[in-house]
Amino acid sequence: MSEVANVSCQQLTSSVGALLDGFDLRRALTPDEVKYIRQAVLDHGVVFFHEQDLTNEQMHAFVSNFGVPVPEPFAEPSMRPQDPVSASDLGKTKRTTAVWHTDTTFVPDPPLGTALRAVKLPPVGGDTCWSSMYAAYDALSERMQQFLDGLTAVHSIVPVLARFGAAGAALDGRADSAQVFGRQNVHPVIRVHPETGRKALFVNEGWTTRIVELEEAESAAVLRLLFEHVKSPDFNMRWKWKPNDLAFWDNRSVQHYAVPDYTGERVMQRVVLQGDVPVGPK
Repeated sequence: MSEVANVSCQQLTSSVGALLDGFDLRRALTPDEVKYIRQAVLDHGVVFFHEQDLTNEQMHAFVSNFGVPVPEPFAEPSMRPQDPVSASDLGKTKRTTAVWHTDTTFVPDPPLGTALRAVKLPPVGGDTCWSSMYAAYDALSERMQQFLDGLTAVHSIVPVLARFGAAGAALDGRADSAQVFGRQNVHPVIRVHPETGRKALFVNEGWTTRIVELEEAESAAVLRLLFEHVKSPDFNMRWKWKPNDLAFWDNRSVQHYAVPDYTGERVMQRVVLQGDVPVGPK
């Protein structure tokens, strides 16, 4: 990683996570600072900044250094804000998102990355965990890696709508529901990262429903094994939020889990970056 004056990168675990210090994200970043942060995200999967009190405009300017901010793909067009940066109480959907997942993988081009800033926190709880899918893949046996390398999996909106209950049924019933991205898309089980060239496990409990090339019972058994595998403490870290903490992560190489162990509001400012179509091993 290139050096930038007065900033530092503290690695948090051997597999995932780093704390970046010395940045004021309210101002325009220099090209060297952008390069430094980009490399830190590629190296560590998720990076954190303390004391970043950002307006929507400042958050938009920060993430625009790394891609194109887009409205949340999950929402229907009539429900999507024009501003891709939004702040909302995530406590209202905490049980829905309480599974390990990569953001919105049912779309053809899942988000490249996500930025999340703590605006208002509960007095206790509400941590978020991240897990390295590089490390998860590397920990598999060579025979299992070879088996998974050529497989593809269905990522569907259906399980998330089911977890939303009545609200999900109402969303699913909208006339334009299937016209936005389709209800499902097929992605490689093992994704080759377009920038690092590393292999990462790319199935998740939030959206992945079956492996295309396997019989139903075989698919269920393999996915159950992989969903448990990514939860290993060997691959993950847990972040205890403070007000104005900001996390920025690479959806192509990590999964995350929002711990639903709290009551009251948990207001977070959030934005996702436009992604690309996942590519598997040759």
